[in-house]
Amino acid sequence: MVFGALKKAFKAGAKEVQADYSKNRDFLEAVCAAAALVAFADGEIEEAERAKAIRIITGHATLGKLYQQPEIEQVAETMFKRAKDASGRQSLARELDDIKGKDNAAQMAEDIYLVAVDIAHADGELEPEEEATLKKLAARLGVDPARFEF
Repeated sequence: MVFGALKKAFKAGAKEVQADYSKNRDFLEAVCAAAALVAFADGEIEEAERAKAIRIITGHATLGKLYQQPEIEQVAETMFKRAKDASGRQSLARELDDIKGKDNAAQMAEDIYLVAVDIAHADGELEPEEEATLKKLAARLGVDPARFEF
């Protein structure tokens, strides 16, 4: 009986989080902005990096359920285009700020950072430029990378 009540409460809480995330396009935009910043860390975004980023985002346990692939692709492409110049990259950094003050902002920040880490490691090695970008992302998002050492 207690287990049933806990399960029901958990499901209600999960639906609340899902509703909060999915009605919040700022979350998807911030994830895609972080992806673009990491992908552009070496000065260019290759087609393979674009495809990997979209696969990682659509395959993410939360993001893949909240947003449809065409929406993810459209938002990601917009962010990739912005990454090509300094003013665009600064606007990407501002996308990260848009989640601050929202319900679940800390969880969103962690999810954004971890997706960026996944993208940085997608080719099997972490380049120094990607590592530097991840440090900047963590600082901007207020995330402690040491929490994710496993």
